Amino acid sequence: MVLQGSSDINLRRPRNKKKRLVDNSNLRPWSELPEALVHLITKQLGAIDYLMFGCVCKGWRSYVVVHRQEFMASQPPLVVFLSTLAKKSCHFYSIFDHRAYKATLPNLIGKSCYSLTCGYLVMEDRKKMGHSQIWLLNPFTRHELHFSCPPNRYTSVILASLATPLREFVIIANSCRYPSLQFCRSSDVNWTVYDYNDKFKGGATDDRRWFVDLVVFKGKIYVLTNLGEIGVLNLNSHSYVTLLEVKSIKAWSKSIELLAFDDQLLMIHRFEPGEQRENLVFALDFLKMEWVKMQNFGDQALFLGHRKSLGFSNITKWRDSRKSLNCIYNLGIPTDKYTIHCLGERYPQSTFQIIPRRRRCMNRMDDVCYCDDYCHYDDDCDLDDYSYFGVPLCKISIPEDPTDVQFWYFPHLSCNVDVLSDD
Repeated sequence: MVLQGSSDINLRRPRNKKKRLVDNSNLRPWSELPEALVHLITKQLGAIDYLMFGCVCKGWRSYVVVHRQEFMASQPPLVVFLSTLAKKSCHFYSIFDHRAYKATLPNLIGKSCYSLTCGYLVMEDRKKMGHSQIWLLNPFTRHELHFSCPPNRYTSVILASLATPLREFVIIANSCRYPSLQFCRSSDVNWTVYDYNDKFKGGATDDRRWFVDLVVFKGKIYVLTNLGEIGVLNLNSHSYVTLLEVKSIKAWSKSIELLAFDDQLLMIHRFEPGEQRENLVFALDFLKMEWVKMQNFGDQALFLGHRKSLGFSNITKWRDSRKSLNCIYNLGIPTDKYTIHCLGERYPQSTFQIIPRRRRCMNRMDDVCYCDDYCHYDDDCDLDDYSYFGVPLCKISIPEDPTDVQFWYFPHLSCNVDVLSDD
């Protein structure tokens, strides 16, 4: 073949291949990227992306370590999907930008996630044996803590660090069914058990009074009874719990929880979304020693979930945030949905899918089947998943096991553990 016109170049003949030389003299390594540019890059990242960004080189890792607390405080909570059948991984999902992340976790076989404390997943053996342990794992930092199981039954645990020269931790186990508090320091061999069966004697409601929650606030451990009474737990005193003289709100319920937020100690009286009742939030006025109902959260939103996953988040700090302020996000039952209720507005509250999707089943020969929840053809059908925003979704199967309850994970809690004072 010959080109038309004046050219007589034969295209069948091989062309001369010349090497293109690249001048690398002006290129600099990634680690020397200006900090201002690194800052612009990280502003576009999510919590998990930020951690992966620190794995690129030593320079970026140093930047991530220095700015991690500030960055994580600007991140929205993530929904954790951790099935009881999981062997080595869990998923984090953002309901705000619909991004999903898979995290590999070690030693999940035979364990279940019991609760959440200070950014640590509290894991325990599903089958209790003599050598069973409570295993705490921070999924962001990969730090692990191991404690032997307490001698008595428990329903919740909290973690705190001690103000000692060498880093030391303490875990406190509480039971809503048995009159005992148990704690164990990381340097202890055995657990210390505080039986408060005689603590409340003298009243008509003594046999129906118990501790329902604990929280670390300004270096002290506060405990809450099911009657809304508040007390201080001192691990160095043999009397242990001292009840404070606070005017009770007569909140007779297991569904009240404590939350330390900034300079406020809060009590939350929560209800399941199906109960169609407003969740109540009270702040403790230490001057008047009474609970005061909060009427406004300002720029904050309250996130309520199971397994002790509750907290506030400042929505104005989120990247490209256009979400509602002054509201409550509640993960409830069924586990694939959450509700939003804005303070000052009447019920009913709005209900949303955690992962909004429409499933298209290709095995149906007659009509195309679109399933909003679970597809009955999951075993062998080919599903095309699309979000309501036109963006393909990551393949996350919402557990059909009713015992699998999703919960919130707050990225800023992964950075440090609440510290107890010496007294």
